[in-house]
Amino acid sequence: MPVLDLKSVKLHYDTFGSGPPLLLIPGADGRGSVFHDVAQYLSRHFTVVCYDRRGFSQSHLLGAQDFTNRLSIDADDASALLAHLSPEPAYVFGTSSGAIVATQLLIQHPERVRALVAHEPPAFALLPEELRIQAAGLVEHIYTLYRAQGVQAAMEVFSGGLSAGEDGARMRFCMDTTRGDEIRANSMYWFEFELRQYTSAVLDVERIVAEKAKYVPVAGSTSGDGPGVAPIALLAGKVGKEVVRLPGGHISYMVDSEVFADALLTLLKGAVKT
Repeated sequence: MPVLDLKSVKLHYDTFGSGPPLLLIPGADGRGSVFHDVAQYLSRHFTVVCYDRRGFSQSHLLGAQDFTNRLSIDADDASALLAHLSPEPAYVFGTSSGAIVATQLLIQHPERVRALVAHEPPAFALLPEELRIQAAGLVEHIYTLYRAQGVQAAMEVFSGGLSAGEDGARMRFCMDTTRGDEIRANSMYWFEFELRQYTSAVLDVERIVAEKAKYVPVAGSTSGDGPGVAPIALLAGKVGKEVVRLPGGHISYMVDSEVFADALLTLLKGAVKT
């Protein structure tokens, strides 16, 4: 069980395979294990790094925390982990709120990133005013529902806004608090410290544009063009690229890991050439 000791956290991580480093950054429930299935396929070509983000699962917090700068610190954690594992820049895949962390990593530590695949970041603060107000209202409604009725009631609304069908059901399963203390703690931690804070984070678009050669905006082929895809569509326009559609929806890396891994591998190989 490898652990990287940092100032205010013990960062738990796993590695699979060999080759150039590929860091996978998880979204809402923060566990690196959500990527373990897809990592088995990608490990034929990369040293795949999966980790629990700070405060989730086995990445235990140490002492006082600076929650007012948590996104920046999350990005610093990712940078420190990459520096610990390899001197060379890494490929990075981030999904959902993990894509916000990955984008912040590119902003703060561009030297650590070879190419970044940003998958459906809910960066609603970047949207035009009317859409931004609507999204903020929905997020506040979801948080209020969580405080009044619990995680499961809030997840019904949250997942419905991102994915329907099997994808939405899997999202709710991942954060089903009846599955044990770890899932319950992760879910509550995310609702308290990320749902409102990360979706309202103002990313430095100028810095992203400056690193546009490394930035690969992606969304699921079944995710449509609704609010979950609007931020990455906007960022794609800023960097002068089309949104690449990977198979499936918001968590297709869990629904059909082999198909998703093949598509991501093809995309990463293309990113090397650009």
